[in-house]
Amino acid sequence: MGSLDGLIRDLRGFEGRKEVLKHLRKEIRQPLPSVRAAIKRRALDTLPRRGGLNVWVSRTKITVQTKLAGRAAGVRMKGSRKSAKDKSDLKRLDAGKVRAPSWGRRGAGAWHTQQVEPGYFTKPATEIDQWRAAANKAVDEALEVIRRG
Repeated sequence: MGSLDGLIRDLRGFEGRKEVLKHLRKEIRQPLPSVRAAIKRRALDTLPRRGGLNVWVSRTKITVQTKLAGRAAGVRMKGSRKSAKDKSDLKRLDAGKVRAPSWGRRGAGAWHTQQVEPGYFTKPATEIDQWRAAANKAVDEALEVIRRG
């Protein structure tokens, strides 16, 4: 099993670099639909149903960014969701805290913080072993292509 750092080092002088990188990105993104489904299921199951927060959060747009150059090479998964005033704090929600209006009042100072089960996004994303397996397989295949020349 090769490493991503070793692959990047070997890719520098390789002629078919673009094709290898294109295939590598495709293979790394392959498990994304199942990861998205797991995050959606967890949001629907663990977040508060009243008021529709669980449904709203389950519609989060999830993207994957692969950076295969430089010192910060790796894979990053991001989730984003627009709200009425372009403010939605999904990181805080994933940490287990959500702000809600107190008794329907929405003015300044009329909000409170509610505790929810943390990890609706991070737990499914890290628990899926096929993500890691796909990345390792893609790196190994790319290293094999480079070694064959």
